[in-house]
Amino acid sequence: MTSAERLTPLLAAIAERDLDAMEQLYKLSSPKLYGLCLRILRRPELARAALKSAYLRVWKSARTAPTDLDPLAWLVCVTREAALEMARTMENTGEAWEPFSVEDPADDPLAAPAHSPELKRLLACLGTLSEERRRMFLLAYYDGWSREALSVYFDAPMPTISTWLKRSVAEIDECLAK
Repeated sequence: MTSAERLTPLLAAIAERDLDAMEQLYKLSSPKLYGLCLRILRRPELARAALKSAYLRVWKSARTAPTDLDPLAWLVCVTREAALEMARTMENTGEAWEPFSVEDPADDPLAAPAHSPELKRLLACLGTLSEERRRMFLLAYYDGWSREALSVYFDAPMPTISTWLKRSVAEIDECLAK
């Protein structure tokens, strides 16, 4: 049974305010949607709050859910929007998650008291990128984010993310070659 075949009747029942259907929907979809929230927010407590907000939105808007979309795609859209809204709220209050922080500074070469000449050159070259592209570059190659996660975080299509990263790598290579 496909996800559409399982989720469509549940959403119809939720539109009629069936709590059992909501519980079943949660059991079927929450692991995937929580993963999405966690990839965007990177903090479990924020991911749980965003997921809760997403399910409240689903409960409130099940009657107006688009019927031409796969139900899972609609759930992902609702959840993504809830997580991005929370990320924006955190940025506006000054409590934004800092993706460059690490648990143990000893494991972070950037936190070392002295930097090697090679690292200094790399950091200088990173400084030539725009702030958004530098952040994207570090999230991708320092923190290990996937193109999909970057696409969600920067609200841009994956091909655009890939293009920006390729250009950034080329610019850094050119800078290091000087």
